[in-house]
Amino acid sequence: MIKKEDLERLKKKAVEYIDENRKVLKLFSILLVLLLVSTHIRGCMLRNRKAPVYPRPVQTAKAFKEDVPLHVDSFGTLSSPASVDIKAQVTGKILEVNFEQGKEMKKGDLLFTIDPSEYKASLDKAKAALEQDQVTLQLKTDTFNRNSKLFEKNLISEQDFESYKTDMAAAQAQVELDKANLELAEINLGYCYITSPVDGLAGKRQVDVGNIISENTGPTLVNVKIIDTLYFDFTLPEKDLPKVRKAMSEGTLEIDIQVVGEYSTVHKGQLDFIDNKVDDETGTFALRATVKNEDRDLWPGQFATVKLIVGMAKDAVVMPFDAAQIGKKGYYAFVVTKKNKADLREITIGQKDDGNVIVEKGIEAGETVITVGQLGLSPGMPVVDMARYEKKKKKKKK
Repeated sequence: MIKKEDLERLKKKAVEYIDENRKVLKLFSILLVLLLVSTHIRGCMLRNRKAPVYPRPVQTAKAFKEDVPLHVDSFGTLSSPASVDIKAQVTGKILEVNFEQGKEMKKGDLLFTIDPSEYKASLDKAKAALEQDQVTLQLKTDTFNRNSKLFEKNLISEQDFESYKTDMAAAQAQVELDKANLELAEINLGYCYITSPVDGLAGKRQVDVGNIISENTGPTLVNVKIIDTLYFDFTLPEKDLPKVRKAMSEGTLEIDIQVVGEYSTVHKGQLDFIDNKVDDETGTFALRATVKNEDRDLWPGQFATVKLIVGMAKDAVVMPFDAAQIGKKGYYAFVVTKKNKADLREITIGQKDDGNVIVEKGIEAGETVITVGQLGLSPGMPVVDMARYEKKKKKKKK
């Protein structure tokens, strides 16, 4: 059993222990408050200190002045101005093929030979009939002349005289008929030798030697196309009609075409005419141009894109299209100032062509525009042109 004296002594020690720890807790609290205040003051000082702003790497280009052709774009197909399907004009058997497929043909070159035997016989028959009837005409003419003198002396009747006159006229008409038959026989014989009607390129032969073909309604024997000059047919929207007509009234319009797959080769031509109507189903109108093709780079049937030149923008301000950015208010671009800082400009652009674009408003010729590195860029931010930076590094190395 604990004595009363021991119990009092334990209470006293407990009170002393609590008093000592209370002082420690108070001191700890003071230190914690001081630490928090110090941390807050340091944070405020760091926030007020400006972080260094480093120049943003970009790529740039100069805006410049240039005369730019104004054009409307479309697409169309090339065709031959003369594509002739060769057919037989007489019936008969093909004896010879006198050309090579895909080769150049001159007007008058022999293509096919049809068996001429029957037509030569018809020609000989027509010649013989003409000679026979010419003799008959001579006889009838002599008889008429003799009886004319007798009629003048009233030695023959008027009826007999008219009979002689009629016989001579009939003989003369028969001679004229024989001449026509002879000419027809000569024409048919000539049709046995089929020639090229144009200077052009022969296509695939469709009929072999030995086949019997019918006149006019028979198969196409071969096709011959002119390709030294080609037509280019295309369409434009109805809204472009006034612009094109106005440009045509001021002179001949030129076109630039590029065959699909040949993006580096541009072929030039001239607009021939526009069609006399607008298609009410498609809302377009048709145009046709002529393109020279002496080097044979183009081929009938090819699909191509076209630029129809309708005017010229004199001294237009031009910059790379990559410099133009699209925002909520429209197009804008960043310009590098003399202090090498970015300056944002709202711009109005015009025609785009070959990677460049006409700037109608917002940028002057000679100003430096940023073409790469606009992402995250803001007005007043310092920039450095990486191309110039690399040049400086190379010079230092040398």
